[in-house]
Amino acid sequence: MRITDKQVQQVVRAYSEQVRRQEKKQSRPEVNIGHEIELSPESQEFLAAMQALRGLPEVDEERVALLRQQIEAGTYQVDSRRIALSMLTGHQLDKQV
Repeated sequence: MRITDKQVQQVVRAYSEQVRRQEKKQSRPEVNIGHEIELSPESQEFLAAMQALRGLPEVDEERVALLRQQIEAGTYQVDSRRIALSMLTGHQLDKQV
């Protein structure tokens, strides 16, 4: 499964709204305490994936170092077909979401 920036932004926005609602709820007194929220297995899986994503570094330092070496050595080759295909595929995915 490919996760796009747009999807990550939507999740962050939804999470932020949920946190704001919870903070707003906590700031006013509750009469009925004891409500529980149960997440579906899909929601739990998605939450686990988002937490794993947050744990990843923003930049793959090893990949950057490898590319830097190739560029400095003059051995870096741009695969324009692969880049174009990735751009088109990403564009199609964004349109579907």
